[in-house]
Amino acid sequence: SFLSYDEAPITETWGQLELAVEEGLTKGIGLSNFSPKKIKEITSFAKIPPAVVQLERHPYLQIPKVMAYCKGNNVHVTAYSPLGSLDRPSGLKKEDEPVLLEDPVIDEIAKKHSVSPAQVLLRWSIQCGASVIPKSTNPKRLKENLESVVLKLDDEDMAKLCDLDKHRRYVDGLFWCIDGGPYTVENLWDEVDEKA
Repeated sequence: SFLSYDEAPITETWGQLELAVEEGLTKGIGLSNFSPKKIKEITSFAKIPPAVVQLERHPYLQIPKVMAYCKGNNVHVTAYSPLGSLDRPSGLKKEDEPVLLEDPVIDEIAKKHSVSPAQVLLRWSIQCGASVIPKSTNPKRLKENLESVVLKLDDEDMAKLCDLDKHRRYVDGLFWCIDGGPYTVENLWDEVDEKA
């Protein structure tokens, strides 16, 4: 089973990470899959603020409040699943989920610039101020991914991509939500009344 927030308070966990920095065991510490509420909680008491937060981010899940908060508090955002996480196990996929790499708007922008849809998605994230960690072992795709840094999307491209936000998670966190466990999708993402 998983430890609840009460059993493993984030203040204690973060304090131990800060100790690791102070003892020279690591140079920087960060967060992964933290909601805006939890990021704010950490930054409210941290002696050493998080250097980075790693989150799912792509045009279908743009998380503008997280981006704005992190930018204003000097916390870098690293986007995972920037291409829509097609390689997830089938048990983590939904039958009707949209395929980001096949979105007609993304395809149109890719054709306009003579690049792949993946390159458009990676460049969009970079132009929004986030780093990206796409997953590939294919040498052609690895080269393509690296070449996305030279692509420049214009204001019209960025506006079209920003219009795609559906607040759609591919990695929804349901695997943390076990019967009798401390977590629900709502308390993982803190999204009862508002969108991140």
